[in-house]
Amino acid sequence: MARKQTLADDLEDDFELDNDYVSDIDDAPTADNTPEPTTGSKKRKEETSTKNDSSTKRTKTVASTDKPSGKGTTASKFSVPSDANDQAEIWNKYMKKAHPGITDLELADHLMLPQHIYTTTPAPSDTYLEDLAKTAVSTGKSKNKVMHGAPQVLVICSSALRVIDLVKRLRPVSKRGVLKLFSRHIKIDDQKKTLKTTAVDIAVGTPNRILKLLTEDALKVNRLRLVVIDCWQDDKMRVVIDMDDTRKDLFSIWQDVLLPASANPDYGFKLRLV
Repeated sequence: MARKQTLADDLEDDFELDNDYVSDIDDAPTADNTPEPTTGSKKRKEETSTKNDSSTKRTKTVASTDKPSGKGTTASKFSVPSDANDQAEIWNKYMKKAHPGITDLELADHLMLPQHIYTTTPAPSDTYLEDLAKTAVSTGKSKNKVMHGAPQVLVICSSALRVIDLVKRLRPVSKRGVLKLFSRHIKIDDQKKTLKTTAVDIAVGTPNRILKLLTEDALKVNRLRLVVIDCWQDDKMRVVIDMDDTRKDLFSIWQDVLLPASANPDYGFKLRLV
């Protein structure tokens, strides 16, 4: 029987989620079996010796704890480049890492190019994501006017908790609700119904759920203006483009859906690593 895989968008069972799919030891001294009587002075010397031995043991223990084990490596902070060429290069680097058996010739058919990257001049700030989304929503135009299940901004991040955090930040950007797209606690059939009947400007989700909704044509890209790859690092210093349980789905979204759609002249979306 196949072992069930735990995905990054799983929440703890005791996590409370709103029902809306659209947001609003020391060693003891060993006793001598035949102790000899001691004078007061000799006794004091022995007590002093015992204390010194205990102190030495504690010092050695602390030193042993602080000493690096030499196993594993220390994760470093992930730095997102700002230049479009550098963003495309780092994307392709991690895409090849996600598919170790792929040849350079095969990879060439799926490369992200600098022209796929949304270019921006302002320096990143605490509201950089919000500013990007606001620009895309306010200037987004599409020949296809169907809005149900067709966001203008799609944010892809590593976990359900991160989705919830970003949804709260992005609520003020659009008058319409912000869609939450992850798996646990939200059934995919319910999300399909919501997408079918809801006009939306912004959707935030995890790679696995977004990929399923895209491949089943419940989530549409006809109005898409901006795809944001959220490169936030979790407590273990992991990033969505390099996590074992997110990267394959993430790059499948690009290879199977976004890259082919980018060739359609009616679509005009760009990607940005943030």
